[in-house]
Amino acid sequence: MWALIPPKKEKSEISLLVAEIMTRNVITAAPDTSIADVAKLMRDKNIGSVVVLENGRIAGIVTERDIVTRYVANPMGRRPEEVITGDIMTRNPITIRDNIDVMEAAKIMAERNIRRLIVVNSKGEIVGIVSSRDIMRIAPHIVFITSEKLRQARQRTGWAP
Repeated sequence: MWALIPPKKEKSEISLLVAEIMTRNVITAAPDTSIADVAKLMRDKNIGSVVVLENGRIAGIVTERDIVTRYVANPMGRRPEEVITGDIMTRNPITIRDNIDVMEAAKIMAERNIRRLIVVNSKGEIVGIVSSRDIMRIAPHIVFITSEKLRQARQRTGWAP
């Protein structure tokens, strides 16, 4: 019977690397940038996240969800111009190498319940960002199959993130 995903012992003849589908132009901000400025940047660039760099290193990522859950739903009594990205960003975001297969990226996203992975090269430098939308655009079945397998595994084991 034909399968969308080859059995573990078989190597897929068709392989697509994260580097082939990622967005290369990563928008960044400093930890002291206001969330008002980050939100405007997201709007102007039509993006859903901004990577936070401190001294040239990845310090975190701010997503639309971070702004909603960590500021809008909990305003801290301050205006958006007074709150900095360092206060609401997701620290130590998950990164993935540029030479990893898209299927593996989808699996990581499903397991961690995240929508974006920062892509780095062998030197640890940011070279892009890959989102679940990028994966859906080129291979919608990957996200569905990975999510379904994860759901089934959780059901069998009773595991919840």
